Amino acid sequence: MAKIEGDHPRRSDHGAAILAWLGLGLAVALLAGPACAEEPNTDNDEPVATFSATALVEQRELDSATAAVTMIDRRQILDSGATTVGELLRQVAGVFVTSTTRGGSTTAQLRGGDPNFTFVLLDGVPLNDPTGRQGGAYNLEALAVGSIERIEVVRGPLSSFYGSSGLGGAINIVTRSGAVAAGKEQIESTFEVASGEGSQRLFAASVAGPAGDGASYFVGLSAQRQSQLIAEESFEGADLLANLRFALGDHSSLKISARYADWQGTDYPESSGGPLLGSGELRDSDNSELTLGVRWLKRGRRDRQHRISASLHRHRLDRTSPSIGLLVPASREATRYSRSRLAWALSLPPTATRQVTVGLEVEREEAHTRGLLFLPPFLGGDAMSDYRAERTTPGLFAEVISHHAGFDIEAGLRIDGPWDQAVEFSPRLALSYRLKHGSTRLSASVARAFKLPSFFALASPPQLGGNPDLEPERVLSADLGLAQPFAGGEVRLRLFWNRYRDLVDFDFDLFTHLNRSRVGAQGIEAESSWQPSQKWIVRADVTYQEVEDLDSGERLLDRPRFHGGAQLSFHPTTRLRLQAELRSVASRLDRQIPVPSRSRAAGYRTMALSGSWRATSQWKVHGRLDNAADQEYETLIGFPGAGRTFRLAIRWAAQTRSPATEND
Repeated sequence: MAKIEGDHPRRSDHGAAILAWLGLGLAVALLAGPACAEEPNTDNDEPVATFSATALVEQRELDSATAAVTMIDRRQILDSGATTVGELLRQVAGVFVTSTTRGGSTTAQLRGGDPNFTFVLLDGVPLNDPTGRQGGAYNLEALAVGSIERIEVVRGPLSSFYGSSGLGGAINIVTRSGAVAAGKEQIESTFEVASGEGSQRLFAASVAGPAGDGASYFVGLSAQRQSQLIAEESFEGADLLANLRFALGDHSSLKISARYADWQGTDYPESSGGPLLGSGELRDSDNSELTLGVRWLKRGRRDRQHRISASLHRHRLDRTSPSIGLLVPASREATRYSRSRLAWALSLPPTATRQVTVGLEVEREEAHTRGLLFLPPFLGGDAMSDYRAERTTPGLFAEVISHHAGFDIEAGLRIDGPWDQAVEFSPRLALSYRLKHGSTRLSASVARAFKLPSFFALASPPQLGGNPDLEPERVLSADLGLAQPFAGGEVRLRLFWNRYRDLVDFDFDLFTHLNRSRVGAQGIEAESSWQPSQKWIVRADVTYQEVEDLDSGERLLDRPRFHGGAQLSFHPTTRLRLQAELRSVASRLDRQIPVPSRSRAAGYRTMALSGSWRATSQWKVHGRLDNAADQEYETLIGFPGAGRTFRLAIRWAAQTRSPATEND
């Protein structure tokens, strides 16, 4: 539980906590002892064709993942012409992206979970802010794509690795770096400008290359502005990102990443009826983010590997919101939130059949919120909200990967001991099996995860429904997977089953947050890719899900039964690349306060066309046409989707030999 000024937390079972910590500490000590290892493979520090340690402690090849992992690589990002992460995530099975307006909120749901169940990371640094009214959901509108190398989406709970985190899964955004192949040390410079509907203006520039013996760097800057794309909303922001990599001798490396972003937006609040059915009053938001990450890796004797990582994330928000009918009064708020993490992991010398990693981590969160709620006199008049909250959560984790008789088995366990809170155990067991003499791969996993209540739900004053006695939210999850390659492509199917309990709800009758809901989410997600020739690529995805409150039998809001789409890419020449994208979303329940007569947003289909032409070796022109058929639709009741919109970008990229290489 968070420590809150003026709060008297409940006692926890310290005896169980001490025994659990001692037990796992003994296991770590035993596992860290000498082991008989075969000759290690030291070809590379990081394997190629991998996804990062988003789902598991150890990085590995994508084809060997037992979790449901989808990767959007740099080639797909460039071909799509997308300018935000939200646009890219719509292409992933099991991910449903909800948007209000450009200056508002764009969030991602994984497998029917709440948006705050999606853990969003930038180069492994968590970005979720639990001081928000949505319980920690991250707004994807602030993330530009110019400096992104790839996006890794993992569906399924991840507490066995991250502790209190996404009950639905994680989205890890990996930024670009200046790593170059030996003997080809070059400096790459890029410059891009774009213009589009809604007075859109975008500028991006980057430079990357070597920085001395065994070092490289990347620096990227982007700025964008857009207004009145749908109604009177607006967005303006800038983003600066830098990565540095150093080789510290033959067996050690250091990576430092940093990002600063600042953005402002005006939008129509959630549940307000939007620009079509609401009052038309706008909400003003001013945000800034700072993220820092450091990772030190050292390979020791007999391939024993140590990793020490540290991260810091700070978010500032100043917001003024209008009232929504008689239920939600106008408000003003200012929040300051920071999350810092320090972790150590030890990978023991691998054998032919086993790999073991153990480690520990400490996370520290601090929040300060000041707000003013403009209540009418008969309800007591204006209410002031001023609170500080903090919590420290240490954790121990272990992961074992075993290969035996055609099976790949992964077992993970994490034990977290939040101060003044009962110990949380987060196990995960997964396996995969490749059929003999074939390429068909079967997989299965089961996991338990938890998420500590948000600071907003815990620490807000009674006038806003704060409840310091809330329990963590929990989930038990299982899935089954099938991957079937065929000539030029692959089909992947995944059945999933989630049971959430102790979910945090807001009770309007008692006007407080409570643990009461039990929610079931189950369904199937399918992805396929096919490349019949070098010129054609076809991708498709579809998700079917049933999400309902197990106590009342009611379906949850904003969870369509079906959503999916397809992409067709055509590359007739090395200079020309064309792409068509179709998206379809079924109808879904929704609730807007000013519109009690409507309870459902209609389904819709949209089509986007994009293309790029490389005029010279340095100049490239890219265009994208969204909603090409000019379809009228609503993302939420009263929130219309944008009509037919066009963007045109011109990009310049050049490579020059580095001074060090020229001197050689």
